[in-house]
Amino acid sequence: MERVPIELWEQILLKVMEMGEAPIFATSCTPYTFLYFVNQQTWYLTPHDDYLERRRRLRLVCRTWYEFVLSTRHRWLHLYRGDAMYKLDSTTTSPGCRGGVGPIERLSTTISSEELVIPVLSWVSHILKRPENHAPLRAYTLRLFATPVPGYNPFDDLLVGTTTIQGTKTKMNTTLHLLSITTSIGSNASIALSQISRTFTGLRSLFLIDVRVTPQQALTLRHLEVLSVCCPFPRLETLLGSMETWETPALRHVDLGVISTPLMDLLDRFLGRYAHQIENLVLDPINDHSLPLLNLPPGFWAHFTELRLLGLDGATLEHKEWSGWSVVPPPTHPCRYLLCRLNTPVTHVVDKIHSIWTWHDGVRLVAEHDESDEYYIVKKDPDSLITSLESNYGVLPEF
Repeated sequence: MERVPIELWEQILLKVMEMGEAPIFATSCTPYTFLYFVNQQTWYLTPHDDYLERRRRLRLVCRTWYEFVLSTRHRWLHLYRGDAMYKLDSTTTSPGCRGGVGPIERLSTTISSEELVIPVLSWVSHILKRPENHAPLRAYTLRLFATPVPGYNPFDDLLVGTTTIQGTKTKMNTTLHLLSITTSIGSNASIALSQISRTFTGLRSLFLIDVRVTPQQALTLRHLEVLSVCCPFPRLETLLGSMETWETPALRHVDLGVISTPLMDLLDRFLGRYAHQIENLVLDPINDHSLPLLNLPPGFWAHFTELRLLGLDGATLEHKEWSGWSVVPPPTHPCRYLLCRLNTPVTHVVDKIHSIWTWHDGVRLVAEHDESDEYYIVKKDPDSLITSLESNYGVLPEF
């Protein structure tokens, strides 16, 4: 082992440090890492804390690792509550970096104070505009919890400011692969989807959480593979209403928040175009007894020929009347997981679902508990009804 080149050890170190964020920088997420990858965007501080703890432990291995870990400390920068150690101006991009742009590859900003909205986003906009010959910024997470300054839409400067005109050429950010935006439910800040299309042309993953979008705007992202939307009903209705005009030809993984049967027509006109290539599909119907169940159409599996994971909420799956119990995938279909999302005790709902479990033997029923982020695989063996997946950190076993 002592003969292994130092360059190889460096690559091993980077792989270890980035293991929680790797899918988007490799070949995007797989059906087996999809759940972990999506949920990662809704964990506010835990991923960054885990990342720092891994780096701290790796520094204890040897002097060479210690020096290398320190030399890569700017690869992931997390700015929370306007930490005083960071200078937010137009020339400084990371601590210890004098002039020019630092080697930040992933940037995460959490803004929980109204007075920080303008300076922080102005600084972020500078990072997003950096020249292509500098280290690429591949992932950006914005969590905006502050009430926007009256009359000021923070997304105007963040998105519009990233497109600069040099002569007759328009410069885009082609290196950003992941964009995640979260706003507070009380915020009236509105995102212009067309600006995202024009600015971040290389996006592979887009997460929109509790956001408000400008109505009737198309989204065109040729490389987008992962789409996750989690919005309250009024905002989601506006968003889904524009999906019919979206162009996302590479889409393979979809996680959509609370939807209702009346909105399924709008959804069908979007997902129907990509049904033959979607590998993961998670839908959370509105839990309202006055609305009909979100049923699967008879030709569902004939259209979703590549689907490997289908997710629905427990309130839908526990109904014997749900059409999915009769519209099952054929034995030759590649579907391997039926995901049941729960906000109630796992055993209570699983007992109901287990009694009506009719899918073929190749499909595993997986229960996900929303509050604890724990996963359980449900077996048909009556002696071992539930097997915990906690030790796998939410990554489903590939089989």
